[in-house]
Amino acid sequence: MEFVVGAGVFAAAAVAWFFYQYSEVQRDLGLEKAARRLGLNFRFGLPRDLKDVLPRFRVIENATEKGEDFQAGINSIGGERNGRKIVFFDFQWRTVLTTSTRGWLSQTRSRTHRRSGVAAQLGVAVQPVLIRPERLVDKAVALVGYDDIDFPSLPEFSSRFYVNSPQREFARRLVTPNLARFFLDNVSCVVDFVGPWLLLHVNSPARASQVQDLLGLAGMLADLVTREQTEPR
Repeated sequence: MEFVVGAGVFAAAAVAWFFYQYSEVQRDLGLEKAARRLGLNFRFGLPRDLKDVLPRFRVIENATEKGEDFQAGINSIGGERNGRKIVFFDFQWRTVLTTSTRGWLSQTRSRTHRRSGVAAQLGVAVQPVLIRPERLVDKAVALVGYDDIDFPSLPEFSSRFYVNSPQREFARRLVTPNLARFFLDNVSCVVDFVGPWLLLHVNSPARASQVQDLLGLAGMLADLVTREQTEPR
């Protein structure tokens, strides 16, 4: 009986592994096809100037602090669109958890976290600012210093988005009425601004069918921020 149960578990694991590998191959083919359709490069890695600022993005900083074996630039689709560098890419890291079982015995488990993001080059350098849809956990996070910056003149935006920056005054200059409206109408993911780059990212590997929309969103946001921060006020 135990043999039958064990064989069943093994067979189920084998079937799950097969379908996972198949889905990964199909996604790779879909990403390559999307790159060709958009006239961009597939798996050419990340631009050097993006690599230089990558560790400063909040999500990347957290991943490298809490995890191991961090990798970025996997399955990249990049090039230039409308005169600016832009790149879609996957990134991942592994967390290891050691639990005590019986006395001195311990068990180690690991988990690989995978995300997708799009980085777009700005036409202006900005201070680090994080903007994302507000969550219930943000009230708890505020207790350890990551306070939400509010905008009294933009009550709808303030109620729906969490904004954090070490430079509060710059964050207030960055979030103009036009930028707030753009986020309200278009953005449902996390956006990090650091130096001459923005990074928007989603909490799972994006489907190939989402790549064009994510690139378009990042490009429009980069255009808006560049325009808003360079025009006289």
